[in-house]
Amino acid sequence: MTRLLATLCLTTALCLPIAARADDAADRVAAAKDLVQKTTLKNLEVGFSAALEKTVAPMKEDKAEAVRKEIRAEFDKQRETMLDGLSKAYAEKFSLDELKHLSEIYGDKTYQKFQAVNADPASTVTAVSQASVTKLLNMLAIASAGDSQGTGAPGAPMPMPAR
Repeated sequence: MTRLLATLCLTTALCLPIAARADDAADRVAAAKDLVQKTTLKNLEVGFSAALEKTVAPMKEDKAEAVRKEIRAEFDKQRETMLDGLSKAYAEKFSLDELKHLSEIYGDKTYQKFQAVNADPASTVTAVSQASVTKLLNMLAIASAGDSQGTGAPGAPMPMPAR
């Protein structure tokens, strides 16, 4: 009887850390899901909805509604895939305390105000950012086009031989 009791105690003692790790992992995944929903998916939803409406604006209403329905259904599937995948990835990289801290940051009213200003297409912040990014992208495109001409890329004029 003593041996049975000792075996049960040992088994219980060995299983407790496994159960605690499983609970911690589940808690981290839950906290990460909350974080992903507050951040990545919230921003994705806003941007996607705007892009979808811009895409269907020139369409006839019946066509636009069919496109909205089909694309929205796929968006919802992809949203769930992202939620699960990102949550698991973050849960592996961050402790529960770190995930809770990040969630508090994203839940902070001042931070939300900051993000709203950055997301507002009519804000000065957006205008300044877009102008700078556009200029930089144009410079990259020009540099790339100039480089491809020097390598004899298709469509580039062939240099004249020197006489």
